[in-house]
Amino acid sequence: MSKHFIFCHGFGFDRSFWDNLVPYFAKEYCTFLDLGYFGNKCETIKSIDNAITIGIGHSLGLCKLLNLNQKFDYLIGLNSFINFLGNVSGLYQKRKDELEFLKQQLKKSPMVTMNVFYQTCGVANNKIEGIDTEIALNDLDFLAYSFNLPQNAKTLIIGAKDDVIVPPEILYDNFNCCSNATIDILDKGKHALGYLEAQSVKDKIFEFIN
Repeated sequence: MSKHFIFCHGFGFDRSFWDNLVPYFAKEYCTFLDLGYFGNKCETIKSIDNAITIGIGHSLGLCKLLNLNQKFDYLIGLNSFINFLGNVSGLYQKRKDELEFLKQQLKKSPMVTMNVFYQTCGVANNKIEGIDTEIALNDLDFLAYSFNLPQNAKTLIIGAKDDVIVPPEILYDNFNCCSNATIDILDKGKHALGYLEAQSVKDKIFEFIN
């Protein structure tokens, strides 16, 4: 049976986030969504009859996939979450304060704020001056919502020990109670799995869906 991979990048990036992973999917049918931070917004998905549908979301991208009217057979989350703030009260308040600080900094100094964000992710972004701050601020508000995994979608969540934006603590907080979710933590990759650790991520995806 054919497969349809639907990719959605995370906050502050565009579809070029997947450039290092794309060559491993050259023989597959793929759709790449773009959240529009740098223009070129694309949220159109062409359905493929009788195809196994696999959603691959980086960070916020998993929630964006869940927010679509789309049935997934598999979901892959890279540095992802369904409740960015967390469920435990102490964790929730700490991350809520950090998110509010990030929003205020983005309003005051968008270029400086995003540059620090990219450095924390472990990547460089030379498009930084073109970012649409209105879309970015709206998506920071979006982070305050929580989402549910569909029970019929087998889910793999891949994180990194050195990710300080969505640390393993958040992955376990979010997904430990999801019976259809498997958590896999890599030793490195920061908040850019799929970009920094493309081959390892590819191996884990195909092992999981096959």
